[in-house]
Amino acid sequence: MAEQLLDEMIQKINQIMSSLDGTIAQITQMSSAITLVSQSFSEQTVAMTENIRLIVEVLKQFRVQSSKNLQELSDDFNQKIKELWDKKAIEVITEEEKKAIEIIKQVSKAVTDNLYFAQLLNIIQSIREETNRIISASQQ
Repeated sequence: MAEQLLDEMIQKINQIMSSLDGTIAQITQMSSAITLVSQSFSEQTVAMTENIRLIVEVLKQFRVQSSKNLQELSDDFNQKIKELWDKKAIEVITEEEKKAIEIIKQVSKAVTDNLYFAQLLNIIQSIREETNRIISASQQ
């Protein structure tokens, strides 16, 4: 009977050992699966972080380019408005204003001519006076 009890105990211990071996195998398998999931999670986190960094960089570049483009559009728009304003300002001048401008040009030319002739007369007068002085000095 002791032998039978001992055999039963050995069978039970062998069953427990085999059950433990199976449990250890399952735990090892679960550990490997957890490691793979953890590694995959880490890789995906790194990839997602890099993608977010790239997206942020693209958004920064878009903001800079948009700002430049808006400034260029604004400058171009302002230039076109100035051109239209200048063109329209010239078109608005009436015939009377054109005649007045022409008269002002003629008066300006006449004044310029008169100043030129006045300077010539002044030079001639200076030459005449100098000539008279030289003649007077040579006669004495």
